[in-house]
Amino acid sequence: MIPPYLFLALISAVAYSFGGLLNKQAMAGGCGFYRVTAFSIWACALLLLPFVFLYDDPLPLDLWFQPLVTAVCFSAGSIFFTLALRTGDLSVVAPVSGIKPVLNALLVSTLLGVTVPATTWIACILSGVALLILRTPNSTTSHSFLRTALITLLAVFSFALCDTCFQHWAKNWGVLRFSAITFSASSLAALALIPLFSTPWKNLTSPAKTHTLAGCALCAIPALCMGLALGRYGHAPEVNVVYSTRALFSIIAVWLLSHKIGSIEHTAGTGVLLRRLAGAAVLMGAIVLMLFGSAR
Repeated sequence: MIPPYLFLALISAVAYSFGGLLNKQAMAGGCGFYRVTAFSIWACALLLLPFVFLYDDPLPLDLWFQPLVTAVCFSAGSIFFTLALRTGDLSVVAPVSGIKPVLNALLVSTLLGVTVPATTWIACILSGVALLILRTPNSTTSHSFLRTALITLLAVFSFALCDTCFQHWAKNWGVLRFSAITFSASSLAALALIPLFSTPWKNLTSPAKTHTLAGCALCAIPALCMGLALGRYGHAPEVNVVYSTRALFSIIAVWLLSHKIGSIEHTAGTGVLLRRLAGAAVLMGAIVLMLFGSAR
């Protein structure tokens, strides 16, 4: 039986993949990446807001800095990730994010002193191998793999720090309440992005508006599921190895939806996408390893 924290990670991966493609297409339709970033954060905060009132225990106000630090990490990751989506292919951004479990393993072992099982380290190494396989240029676009990878890695590091904060601090507040407060703080910080919005909302096309709202709504689901998985169960490296299946689901999303929503990413060429699929398959091997490790 799959542990609940891995199942939550799987749900997050599916939602992320389809939401990321919609957000990318929204930006292609004229919705600036600052607006997409802010809308995504606001959607997370709106989804989680009711959980502020879920607990009867008083707030540990002496630990006020904990959700704020976590919110800063999440906000930085959101900005870098959305920028990576704007400047690169989703089928590169998502698989490159597969390096995140390595960072999670390093952070929880060094900062939290958590013993990371050998199977987890092997799975993390497989994620790195997948990254090398996925380094494939797309001749149909001007997107730079190196630039996209570097920006994505900045996002991944920020999100890995956020995950570590969740694993270490969330139980002090109540997991879902900590998530709600963290994303509420991020949503307030996102107000600073409003002056940077480019095209006025009323001037966007109907498809761009639809892609923006649908993409941001889907991207709010991982905030709930991952926050619950990490805050209640821990296991940040293992959770993120399974979350890496978004690499596979992103490629599936590209094939299924690109031609329907006007994206050209599915025209990258059979060789490019097959190599990316091979990299995703290596990640799937890491997932299987994690599942067997969790079953013991």
